[in-house]
Amino acid sequence: MKQINSERKLTPLNITIVYAVVGVLWGAASCLFPAVLAHKSFMYTSVETLNHAFFILATAALLYLLISRSEGDVVRGKESLFRVNRALKTFSGCNQALVRATDELQLMKDVCRTIVETGGYKLAWVGMAVHDDWKTVRPVAQWGDRGGYLTKLDMSWADIDRGRGPTGTAIRTGTTRIAQNIRYDASWTLWREEALKHGFAASISLPLINEGRPLGALVIFAGEKRAFGKQEVKLLEQLADDLSFGIATLRMNVERKKAEQEIMLLASVIEQSKEGLILFDSDGLIQYVNPAIETITGHDAQCVVGRNVAALGDGDGGVELYRFVWADLTKGERRTGGHFIQKGKDGECYEIDITFWSISDTCGAVKNHAALVRDVTHELQLERQLRQAQRMEAIATLAGGIAHDFNNNLASIITCTEMARDDVAPESPLRELLDVVLKSSYRGRKLVKQILTFCCKGEQERQPVQVESIMSECLNLMRPSIPSSITVHAHLEPDLGMIMADPTQIHQIIMNLVTNASHAMRLKGGTLELALENANLDADSFGAPDLPPGPYLKLTVKDSGHGMDQKTMEQIFDPFFTTKGHNEGTGLGLSVVHGIVRNHGGGITVSSRPGLGATFEVFLPRTAAVQKDCLLQPEEVPVAGSGRILFVDDEEDVVFAGKKMLERLGYQVVTGRDGMEALEIFRADPRGVDLVITDQTMPRMTGIELSRELVAVRSDLPVILCTGLGSGVDRTAQREEAEQAGVREVAYKPLDREEMTAMIHRVMAPAGEA
Repeated sequence: MKQINSERKLTPLNITIVYAVVGVLWGAASCLFPAVLAHKSFMYTSVETLNHAFFILATAALLYLLISRSEGDVVRGKESLFRVNRALKTFSGCNQALVRATDELQLMKDVCRTIVETGGYKLAWVGMAVHDDWKTVRPVAQWGDRGGYLTKLDMSWADIDRGRGPTGTAIRTGTTRIAQNIRYDASWTLWREEALKHGFAASISLPLINEGRPLGALVIFAGEKRAFGKQEVKLLEQLADDLSFGIATLRMNVERKKAEQEIMLLASVIEQSKEGLILFDSDGLIQYVNPAIETITGHDAQCVVGRNVAALGDGDGGVELYRFVWADLTKGERRTGGHFIQKGKDGECYEIDITFWSISDTCGAVKNHAALVRDVTHELQLERQLRQAQRMEAIATLAGGIAHDFNNNLASIITCTEMARDDVAPESPLRELLDVVLKSSYRGRKLVKQILTFCCKGEQERQPVQVESIMSECLNLMRPSIPSSITVHAHLEPDLGMIMADPTQIHQIIMNLVTNASHAMRLKGGTLELALENANLDADSFGAPDLPPGPYLKLTVKDSGHGMDQKTMEQIFDPFFTTKGHNEGTGLGLSVVHGIVRNHGGGITVSSRPGLGATFEVFLPRTAAVQKDCLLQPEEVPVAGSGRILFVDDEEDVVFAGKKMLERLGYQVVTGRDGMEALEIFRADPRGVDLVITDQTMPRMTGIELSRELVAVRSDLPVILCTGLGSGVDRTAQREEAEQAGVREVAYKPLDREEMTAMIHRVMAPAGEA
């Protein structure tokens, strides 16, 4: 039925033919019948009929033209309407994609898909303008490219051959470029063959622009020529504008989210910073403080907001701070700083470094101010400790330098006094005088040992030590001498660890600290508190000395005496510094304590305020616990001996006294004044010497160098190395070097007769038995 209707469809030609036939027939009839009836001539009738037919045919031709043109307009109107409807559908679909878009790349893909699937175009793609040297156009999204057209695309938006195509020109100039027939369009010269191969007949390149800056282009291909009408182009241009806006908006959202993350990160840094931050306006009213302000000042962060900046300081310190701030800011100073001592809400003083600066708005006007507050209390304490350590090091160098000569002098005095005492009858008045000399020499030896100890050069043999037993022993020993007005409390934490130490030196630490604490309370009485506890230090341990992280044993000695000011605390560990009377102390007690603690790998801190007592905290490295200390029992050493000894020293008095003492002990003695002379004596008769006792520090050749030469000649020769530096050098390193040189034992001057006898016996006994 549809086929019959289509065959009978009226066309301009059918209508014209029908009109012409009907008109001719009607004309003929109207002319012939009247003529017959009127008996007109045939010629006349024929002419009239022909005129009528000509008129009919002329009007039929005119009718044909009118109907054909009207039908063409209708067809073109339908085609235009179709294209506009297609563009509207495409525009609507793309707008929906724009509304839903959350990702730039996905938005461009959705727009391309809508253009192809809804608009019926063959291919749609988006090329972004790359700001490189070549100014490349890089395809980032497409739909409909089944043949891989875009993979072979080589295009630029620069003003060069490959940038003068429709897309490059559209991006560069910001204008729409239309090619209604790609086959004959001059701008498609470089890409025409590939485009025709993929079936593209027409194209439109729409620039994507944001605030005058080219983003790229939206390119659409059609399979038919003259595919883009005026109305359609306008809609597509509007679509390109909307796509540009969508891309710009999404990019703005990405930047905004990135900025928000950066702001959150910055806010987190400020909130977690250990340095305080204060924001206040031109009237001094605080607008914001971070939590560190509460830690530093003790003021609640929420309570100070809205108050004047002067509220952060109490008393004179706060007034000084307030005046300092406004004096500089009112002068127009944009950045200034200072150091202040403030008092917190708890009454404790703290030191701060504070930096102020002004904050300007976009117009350059100062509206707000900021302050960065750093608590430098601990930092300054470390600086004071460093200065103190440097002073100690300088004094230690001086003490070590004089120890050798002093010990040599004491060695001669002790040895000669012992021998003189042996030669005097017990009832002789000289015996008492020599005893005084000997006791004074021993005190001098002890004093040198103390000096070397505070210099961190008094290292002794160490063993596992239970500090609690030593503390109990010290308290029992000192209770009779502590005034009854002083109450003593001792607190021992259960399961205390042990330390590797010299028990005598730990005893000395406790005795000195307890003695000083008692002295501070001798007039008014008070409370003496001692505590032992396990402590674990880490990098964030506040108030502890600068020590490596790890387990420590913490000894606390606290008194309620007169206390100390800051200046005194900076000097208490200096040798010979004392606050006691002229005849009440030497000033070496705390110096010795400091040296012992540091030599054991520990640290000591002190905190005090005038009138509020003092607290000393000693940290010593903790080791694994053992059941009990293993104490060495003293040996019983025979006094007399035999053999030939080569005694070497560059001090004449030491040589004289040593030779006399050894001869009285039963030995034959040969002396040398330095290493070179002793080496010549030995080489003259290597087997004629049973033992060599040599000083370490001598001209031309040291004792270790001499020992190395002696052992090279005779490996079984026992050598004792004596040094007047005490422990003035690294004892472990010295022993290792001495052992490598063949030294059997290292002796530290001054030695008394019993010590020397025991040492000689130890090194010679194996040879005697052999």
